[in-house]
Amino acid sequence: MPSSFTMINERLKMRRKKGRPNTTITLRIPADVIESLRDVASMRGFAAYQTLLRSYISEGLRRDEAQFDQYTRTDWRTP
Repeated sequence: MPSSFTMINERLKMRRKKGRPNTTITLRIPADVIESLRDVASMRGFAAYQTLLRSYISEGLRRDEAQFDQYTRTDWRTP
């Protein structure tokens, strides 16, 4: 049975592949936040705020997966 670390690495490899299927979603985000996203996207060299938003989601997801992977590799449930 593959470890969770191996499974996360496999997920990361899949995310790097081009042509993966996408799903369209709708988010309600305050207008001032969108304006800030546009400003930051421009400063960071992104063509559009949506690309910056996807980057933020990817970064957070990778960080959380790595954090949770640490918990699954240590047996923290045993007293």
